[in-house]
Amino acid sequence: MSLEEQRANNLDIQKLCWRKLLEPGWAGELGRDELAYIKAELKKSPSLKRRWGFRPTARRFSEKQIRAVARDGISAKRKQF
Repeated sequence: MSLEEQRANNLDIQKLCWRKLLEPGWAGELGRDELAYIKAELKKSPSLKRRWGFRPTARRFSEKQIRAVARDGISAKRKQF
């Protein structure tokens, strides 16, 4: 495998990891960059807000709330923020 092919595979893996971060409960403890990425994506997408337990009209997301959903996921009993 050439160096270019390895880099291309690496980029695919990185993209997959960033996409997986948007699944509630998958990330565990978040780093600063991961938190910023999730927060930016939440601001863009009403459907993502819903999947993370936020109201689609929500404009603010606390670090504590995002970290809790990233670590624990969403349960059926959990209320929207």
